Amino acid sequence: MGSVQVMNRIFEMAWRRTRWWMLMPAVMTALAEGPAWALAPVDAVTGATLWTPQPEAAELHPGLAVTYSYGRQVHVDDIEVLRNPVIGEPLENIAHRTIDGNVLTSTQAMLVAAHIRGLIRFEKAGTYVFRIESNDGVRAKIGGRQIWVDPEIHPNRWSAPIPVVIEAPGWYELWINYYQKKGTSALQLVWTVPESSEETHVPPAVFSHLEAQIGQ
Repeated sequence: MGSVQVMNRIFEMAWRRTRWWMLMPAVMTALAEGPAWALAPVDAVTGATLWTPQPEAAELHPGLAVTYSYGRQVHVDDIEVLRNPVIGEPLENIAHRTIDGNVLTSTQAMLVAAHIRGLIRFEKAGTYVFRIESNDGVRAKIGGRQIWVDPEIHPNRWSAPIPVVIEAPGWYELWINYYQKKGTSALQLVWTVPESSEETHVPPAVFSHLEAQIGQ
């Protein structure tokens, strides 16, 4: 298990107000369980398509557009259409985790649904390996292809590694529907780029959005 998963275990136990000396068994267990790559594999995602036409630099806005709706949700299918949508501040990246703070850039700490829309730039062709952490439900697509869905209410948990085959460099659509019911919230997107073994958060520099994607 990687360092991200070790910290997740610590975070979850701390949230339950466990005494500090009781955290050590969780750390040791997490380390003993082996690498994150031991999770059940998923098939490589192929067929992602470039955004057409490729945008000019002047058309791009930094970050990802996000639209919120507030109310109780229990499944990601419930938010295909947002009720009473509210446009939020763009997301610089997808690296969100909180115990009781506001969800993403919303104005609430619970009962939040989000449509995240934008573009992601791949510098070169190859296989990019993604993982997604969510709490609660999420559905994510790149270039029109679904890469992950974990639709129902659940605690913080990571997806299996998701290989995404990119056939040509350029801008691709990034599409995420996400909701949080109550309590802790999390939405994180990490990747390992071709010819690298280092997993990192997808950097803000590769995210942008178009005016037309605001409010979707």
